[in-house]
Amino acid sequence: MLNVGEDTLEAMERLYPGIRETVKYYESLYLPRCPACASEDTAKVSAGSIGRSIHVASATTKIHLRLSGHPAEYFCNKCRQYFEV
Repeated sequence: MLNVGEDTLEAMERLYPGIRETVKYYESLYLPRCPACASEDTAKVSAGSIGRSIHVASATTKIHLRLSGHPAEYFCNKCRQYFEV
């Protein structure tokens, strides 16, 4: 789900050309339900801490950033658990 409006996306695009397409990519991902709570509000786990990845993660709930390492492939935004499929 998008967390930002069009004005914010436009400002991000000026800082990081092409970021709008990256956000659209994550928004279009099919992600599995959480096996613990059955929520559809899940995210792909990715490592990163640079400005661009932080901005993408702030724009959509479909990516969950970790500073390093991947405890699992997916993360549930509702029950806050990592999981694999």
